[in-house]
Amino acid sequence: MNAPPYLSIVGWARNDGYTPNYAKRLEHSIGFLVRQLDRHRIPSEVIVVEWNPPPGSPLLADQMNGFLGGTSHASVRFIVVPPQFHRGPRGWQKRGMHVNNAANVGFRRARGRFVTPKALDTFYSDKLVSTIGRLDLDDRRVYRCDRLDARMEAESWLDLADDELLAALARHVVLRNGRLTHSIDWKMRDLHTNACGDFILMSTPRWHEIRGYQKDPTVLCLDSDSIALHAAAAHGASEVHWQEECIYKVVHGNTHAQRVATIWKDWQLKLDHYLILRHRRELAMNLRVWLNYPRRRVRGLEEILAPSIERHFVAKAARYAKNDTSLVTNDADWGLARESLSDRTVVRAAWDTP
Repeated sequence: MNAPPYLSIVGWARNDGYTPNYAKRLEHSIGFLVRQLDRHRIPSEVIVVEWNPPPGSPLLADQMNGFLGGTSHASVRFIVVPPQFHRGPRGWQKRGMHVNNAANVGFRRARGRFVTPKALDTFYSDKLVSTIGRLDLDDRRVYRCDRLDARMEAESWLDLADDELLAALARHVVLRNGRLTHSIDWKMRDLHTNACGDFILMSTPRWHEIRGYQKDPTVLCLDSDSIALHAAAAHGASEVHWQEECIYKVVHGNTHAQRVATIWKDWQLKLDHYLILRHRRELAMNLRVWLNYPRRRVRGLEEILAPSIERHFVAKAARYAKNDTSLVTNDADWGLARESLSDRTVVRAAWDTP
C-alpha cells in the first residue's frame, strides 16, 4: 500500500433477506457509492463486514465480486466474521446480526484517516460526497448531517441511473431526521443524535479512543450510535452539523422506529404524570434512570426487555457532558482485534497496492 486512504466507510451485511431484494439493494448502493467516491476523487475504502453468514447461502462477497468494475480511488473490502463470534449475546439465536460488533470489526481494521459507519442501503447526496472531497476535514471535529427518508412505491428505482435516482429520492422524501431538542432535565450536550448511526464522521484515532460502539450483551444494540457521539464530544471532538448535505434512505417495513416500542406500567405513568404536573420534571427523569423505566421492547425479540433510554443512554450522556472520560463502554480488544478474519479486497483502487 502506498499511502493510507483519506476515508473509510464501514457497513455491515448478512445474506439473510433482511429486506426484499436485499442483495440487489446492496449491490446498487455499494456501486452507487463507489462511483461517487471515484467521481470526487476521494482516496477511500468501503468496508463491508459480512457478519455471521447464514449456512447454505452464498457469501455476499462472492455474489458481488466483479460487478463493480474498475475504480481509481475507492477500494471495496469484505471482512467475513464466522458464526462462532455471534454466539452468546441474548437473542443471538433469533437475530443473526449484531450491529455493534460488526461495525466495530470494521472500525478496528479501517485504514482511512477518517471513518464513518453507514447503513449499506442508504445513499449519500452528491453534495455530501463533494464536501468530503474537499479533503479538509478536521481531526478535532465530528461531522453530522440529516437523514432523509424517501418512500418509493416500486422497486423500479433499483434500475435508475445514479443522477435519476438522486432526483427521485429528493422528490419522494417523507421525513427529515433533523436535530432533536432534548429535555433540559437530561443535562446532556446538545448533539445531533437523530439517526446518527448512518453518519458519524470522525478521525480514526477518535474511534479508537472511544473504543467504537459500546459492548452490548444483547443483539438489540440500542442507543450505541448516540452514546458514541457523546463519548467523542467528551474526548474533545466538537460537532459540525452540515445543513445542506444529507443521506437518503428508502423506507421499508423493518426500520428501527417501526420496531421499537416503549413499555409503561400503570404506576409508572401515574407517577410520571404526577411529578411533571407539579413541576418536578428533574425528579421524574431521575426516577426513570434509577428505577429503569419505561423499558423498551423490539419487535421480533419481545422476550428481551431493553433498558429505558434514560438508564441506557441519558445517564451516560450526562456523565460525558461533564467530560467524564472514565466511562469506558468497551473492552481493550474491541472489534475482535485479536482475531484473524478473512479480509478480501474485491475492488482495488490505484492507491491500494498490496
